[in-house]
Amino acid sequence: MLFSQKPKLRLLLCCLSLLLPIKSQAQEPRLQVVTELSPPEQTIIDGKAAGTATAKVQEILDKAELSASIEIFPWARAYKKAVTEPNTLIYSIAKSEQREPLFYWLTPVTEYKFGWVSLRDRSDIQINKPEDAKQYRIVVQRDDIAHIWLLGHGFVEDKHFITCSDIGCSWQLLLNRNVDLVIESPDFIASMLQQFNRPLDMAKFIAPIPELEITAYLAANKNIDPIILNKLKVAIAAL
Repeated sequence: MLFSQKPKLRLLLCCLSLLLPIKSQAQEPRLQVVTELSPPEQTIIDGKAAGTATAKVQEILDKAELSASIEIFPWARAYKKAVTEPNTLIYSIAKSEQREPLFYWLTPVTEYKFGWVSLRDRSDIQINKPEDAKQYRIVVQRDDIAHIWLLGHGFVEDKHFITCSDIGCSWQLLLNRNVDLVIESPDFIASMLQQFNRPLDMAKFIAPIPELEITAYLAANKNIDPIILNKLKVAIAAL
């Protein structure tokens, strides 16, 4: 009787061993990476996320031997996903007092020097201090660092500025003369004009906003798997 049960026992153990890897794989956490469209740092080439900041993030993922697709969303949506969804990375995100406790700030990926940008033929626009900008129509991306800065300096939404879902929307409003100003980096003006097939001298940088000279990071949702977080930290340290 005892010997007759051994083949059955071996068959049962064999079946269990086949199931274990499947179960382990199913439980492995999925890593997602989100960003916004912001050429040339974050752009799309052949249907995939690309750009200089994207290349840095991909290098980190490759070094960490982590598989993740990089998805581009309007900033407000990308930010919400990064805050609320576990195992989510976001870039290029500026650190602020409100944001700091929400993420693990892994590593800088780029630098921004934002300021006021208008169409070149708008010689009437003069800005020497933030208060001067309140007489003009401004657009910023919803929930980005410029939006936070405007609110912190007494600008009122729908009175002094409106919000857009992404930088492309903001530039479209500027180029169509629906607004007077966008907040943008001088390094990105040519890329945005090129994206809209407009002359590269159609817009101009008027004045910097010193408080928006910032370092932007790759950051991780606080509910990230510890193993993934450690792999990312080791990879960053090795690069």
